[in-house]
Amino acid sequence: MARVKGLNVGRRKDPEGNYVVAMDLETYELLRQSINKLGLNTEFMGNAVVVRDKSWSRISRLVNIARELGINVNED
Repeated sequence: MARVKGLNVGRRKDPEGNYVVAMDLETYELLRQSINKLGLNTEFMGNAVVVRDKSWSRISRLVNIARELGINVNED
């Protein structure tokens, strides 16, 4: 998954069985309340934020919220 401005989503699971979403810090600030409301796990890595969850439906809701806010969504 390439790191670019916006939201990067992969439909494949990581080795622990989680779906992974990566974003820059600006995008995270726009989505922070939604991420907390959905109960998604966040991990900060320098200028990037990684969100992991086992539920595709919660990840899909986050993607839809990002699109509604006009955030660039890159799907892998």
